[in-house]
Amino acid sequence: MRLPLDPVILLVICGALPQHISRSKRAIPSIPMDFHTKHLPCDMDLRGGQSYMSAFPNQCVWAYNNRYRSEDNYAIYKTYQLESFFFGQYHERLKRYEVEPHSYDYN
Repeated sequence: MRLPLDPVILLVICGALPQHISRSKRAIPSIPMDFHTKHLPCDMDLRGGQSYMSAFPNQCVWAYNNRYRSEDNYAIYKTYQLESFFFGQYHERLKRYEVEPHSYDYN
């Protein structure tokens, strides 16, 4: 007669017991601009960015040109890209709400 094994014992036998990966806090990458300039909008989530990048503000061009220089610069570029996506979606929804006709029917 076989005895049922505990799942934890099976994991230990197979060597598949998950281990905790300790994470340390990373330093925030620094951007060589003042606070107001850092938080100006960039629409960097659109395709074909290299074709219209010259029309963007300086902080967007700086982030785009330096994105492969280091891991910190790539994080800055991706942060600008993520912010442009989320704030762009938010702006589109606000614009649709304000521009598109809507009526409130309480009947």
